[in-house]
Amino acid sequence: MKLRQIICLLALCFSSHLLKAQEEIEAPLQQQNVDTDEKTKTKLGVKFTMGMHSFYGTAFDNEKPLYGFGAGMYNIVHLNPTKTVNIQWELNMDFKGSKFGKTNDTSYSKISLAYLDLPVYLSLKLNDNERPYHLLVGGQVGYLFRSSINKSYGRFGEVKTNLPFKPIDFMPAVGIRKDIGNGLFWQLCFKYSVMNIYTNTFYERATKGDPIFNNDYRDLHPQFKDGSHWVKNFGVEYSILF
Repeated sequence: MKLRQIICLLALCFSSHLLKAQEEIEAPLQQQNVDTDEKTKTKLGVKFTMGMHSFYGTAFDNEKPLYGFGAGMYNIVHLNPTKTVNIQWELNMDFKGSKFGKTNDTSYSKISLAYLDLPVYLSLKLNDNERPYHLLVGGQVGYLFRSSINKSYGRFGEVKTNLPFKPIDFMPAVGIRKDIGNGLFWQLCFKYSVMNIYTNTFYERATKGDPIFNNDYRDLHPQFKDGSHWVKNFGVEYSILF
């Protein structure tokens, strides 16, 4: 009876030592998995933007910078554990357009455009500091869902809406993102359109408008040009990412 008890006690002690050894082996592996997961997770947040925008091209004269703003969300997807190569995509509502130099009291002063933008960047880490810089290279597709023109020099207020710009725009972009700590970043991007968003409908409404649908542009000066001319968007945007 005593021999059986001794054998059981020895077996219990041996099992205890095996379990402890197994736990010591598994602990580093579990910590390694936690570290790997920590290094490869994505960053999701919100962003607020202030920008300086303008048209460039032949369709309009006396273009001036217009200060715009925007807001949206972003997601940074880490492609490797060291986070040196990432994909950053955003979904933003941006307000842009252009101002125009004063010609006379009947001139229009501003064209405002509201876009739903989807930028996608390849993000490359530039240094190994605690708060590194990242180079952003990519582009964005934008959908124009609202537009307006103001004739503020003669009489104030929004005078025309739903301008006949092309609804889709594509803008290559390059920029810098900087980690400023506590999950915050600042970001500076330069964007320019490769697509002509102007249409001949501007000229048609300036020569034979339809006042019932607010499409009569004969009272706007300078008169809109025909479809042989072109215009594109340009912008510089500074953002804070949370």
